[in-house]
Amino acid sequence: MITGIGSFPFTGIDETIDLIFSTCKEIPFWPQLPKRSYLENMYAPFLEGVPCIVSDEEKNTIYMDTTRTDGIEEFYENVAAENVKAFAISEKYAPGFYRFLERLKEVEDDVQFIKCQMTGPFSMGLGLRDENDKPVIYNFAYYDIIKKALNMKAKWMVGTIQERYPGTDIIIFCDEPYMVSFGSAYISIPREDVISSLNEVIDGVPARRGIHICGNTDWSVPFQSDIDIVNYDAFAYLDTIFYFTEDLKEFLDRGGWIAPGVVPSSPDVVNETPDSVRDRAALFIEKIAGITSPDTDSILFTTSCGLGSLTEAEARRAMELLKQLSY
Repeated sequence: MITGIGSFPFTGIDETIDLIFSTCKEIPFWPQLPKRSYLENMYAPFLEGVPCIVSDEEKNTIYMDTTRTDGIEEFYENVAAENVKAFAISEKYAPGFYRFLERLKEVEDDVQFIKCQMTGPFSMGLGLRDENDKPVIYNFAYYDIIKKALNMKAKWMVGTIQERYPGTDIIIFCDEPYMVSFGSAYISIPREDVISSLNEVIDGVPARRGIHICGNTDWSVPFQSDIDIVNYDAFAYLDTIFYFTEDLKEFLDRGGWIAPGVVPSSPDVVNETPDSVRDRAALFIEKIAGITSPDTDSILFTTSCGLGSLTEAEARRAMELLKQLSY
């Protein structure tokens, strides 16, 4: 099966959904269009309504003001009460999500899973800065707000899909591009904290929970977490997860899925062919077979990352190549 990551370089919502439906009918996903609005980037939709967040639409900036305390008490009351409606993402921040749900009935008979996505805690904690330009992840109290907000946003998103399409299985990815920096000299965060933060954000989310990492990292971290699906850049780093054979085997033995991104999300896509993509997918399956008997239904092929940084022609090419793996 195939699915996508989320971002595209287009500005037309229906145009993008048409492409998704023509490519990924079995596991369609809602599109984020950051070139359409900065509110659709990897941070803003998942921080809407969170206390102490300051968003400047004119300057296209967003940060967390840790000198403020307004709204925090109400925030924790809503978390304790599991009031997920208080954490809704509005159509202003995620128009692709709302239009996707409206149009999903067009392919409903083909759908096996509905896929959605959000920014994971590690990347949100490092990417979101405070008023002094310091990553929020280093402020225990305010990072706690972020983690709890992400957990509630995930529950809201999954719950909203379930209300519209009851009985359909759902996949939600935590996008973690900053995980490529984990373990470097510049990121002094214990691995136990990274795992516990991820587990906290996906806790109680009624879906198959995935993580998307578009580069190399310490793969023991996602494998030892409560994550159900690990999605990685298998175009540039196909071998890397296999360096963690014991952790990988334990992950697969407990029912974990691997989602290799075999189609490049870079300009390299213009040099790829259907055969080169199929050969890369076959090599991945061969390597997995050396560890455990692969269940092809538990392998999701994707692009190596979101397509938002490509040209429109390159993005279409990437999706065309990905479609070759659905046959």
